[in-house]
Amino acid sequence: MSRFVRIIMWVLLWGALFVAIAYFLPKTLVVERSADIQAPVKTVYAQLIDLHRWDNWSPWKRRGENSSVEYINHGVGAGGGYILRNESNENSVASIEIIEANAYNEVTVSLDFMERGEALSSFLLAEKNEGTTVNWALTYDVGNNPFARWMGLLMKKSMATDFDNGLVKLKALCQVIEKENEPVILLDEVPEMYYAGIRETVPFIEVSREMSEMYSEISKFLAQKEIEMAGMPFSMYHLMDEENIDFECGIPIKENIEGNATVKVATFPTSTCACLDFYGDYSNLQEGHIAVQKWVEAHGFNLASAPMEIYLTDPQQEPDPAKWITRICYPVER
Repeated sequence: MSRFVRIIMWVLLWGALFVAIAYFLPKTLVVERSADIQAPVKTVYAQLIDLHRWDNWSPWKRRGENSSVEYINHGVGAGGGYILRNESNENSVASIEIIEANAYNEVTVSLDFMERGEALSSFLLAEKNEGTTVNWALTYDVGNNPFARWMGLLMKKSMATDFDNGLVKLKALCQVIEKENEPVILLDEVPEMYYAGIRETVPFIEVSREMSEMYSEISKFLAQKEIEMAGMPFSMYHLMDEENIDFECGIPIKENIEGNATVKVATFPTSTCACLDFYGDYSNLQEGHIAVQKWVEAHGFNLASAPMEIYLTDPQQEPDPAKWITRICYPVER
């Protein structure tokens, strides 16, 4: 047997072994990493559910000199996503979509790399010692190609390193947000409710006094009807100009009753809102409104109705203004 033939046989043998062993390697690539973050679960969840925030921590940058991003459904919440294109390579397209969002517990995203395949990535969140534990996992089907099976071994190690780096960045980002008291804004659903309310147009300088009188009148109306509050008081800001503001004060109730000449009873419809829990004195609420307005604009939303403030803290029960919580909600078109 000639030397050339022996070489060919050895090549064929090793090739057969390469292919045979490949089919004993995992067809599904699973990468999993976890980290403890000293920040509330709400803060962590906000970084995961908003794809606009991913560049602040993800190990895979979406943008380059020749890249463009097209957001789907504003890139936030379940159904939100984006398509990433490389302008210099028509075949270089990737997309991501949030397919499941269980508030403060789980986020699952679908990754589509076109000819390179698809993957699922999930984030599980759990409160732990006044912080949050994040478990990040990815499942990727490498297919039946023997070369892809072998490459999966290298990919798993490389992606594990990427996950570790991403979690380090996520941890640092969330802890800075808490330290600097930066706003945490989320899409949330304000459920339908009946409410007793009063709407007036007054000069800005008289808003505080008018609000106090309006809530007093509403409370008197509810007492006469023997109706209890079904939630915390709120206000809605319909229109404003340089001098006056058209606003409404309301108190949720459980049933639809008849109002009177001063107090009307109406229904607030279920609304998807951009929400911020603002901590501090009412005189500083403008800071919160500006933050939510910027978020709404950056995500390309249009307002669906009047912004509202829900006063979650009763000042008579909590005298320290620094501990007052006001939920600022901007209803948006989804």
